[in-house]
Amino acid sequence: MLTDWINESNINIVEHTPDWQQAVALAVQPLIDSGAVEPRYLQAIYDMHREIGPYYVLGEGIAMPHARPEEGVIHTALSLVIVSEGVEFHSEDNDPVYIVFALAAIDSDSHIEMIASLSHLFCDDEVVQKLRQCHSKEDVLQAIRQY
Repeated sequence: MLTDWINESNINIVEHTPDWQQAVALAVQPLIDSGAVEPRYLQAIYDMHREIGPYYVLGEGIAMPHARPEEGVIHTALSLVIVSEGVEFHSEDNDPVYIVFALAAIDSDSHIEMIASLSHLFCDDEVVQKLRQCHSKEDVLQAIRQY
């Protein structure tokens, strides 16, 4: 379940961020703080974005920034930022982004269940809409509890 990964310590809800870099930084910071990733992990996401574009914008209003395990992942983890006003990631079909899940995976297999839960959530338009409108961490946890 996503609540095995997402809790009050790794949820952040903000009205506004000036740009996609700040949104990604807010999402990755709990992973750094908890020791799941090294600080260089954030730079790896920025570098990859600059090289190939917003590869981690998965659908309308949803992003899942991540980098390769060797870019500083210590253990598998997930965090979430909700940007109430949305932020431009320069993803033509999916901007603005409101929901940013930062993912750190130690390898290509250990996070399969987490990804499956996230994909079910992303396909549920009603829950995605609820997440966009959450104003408290408890609201977020309530919205994702079924996944």
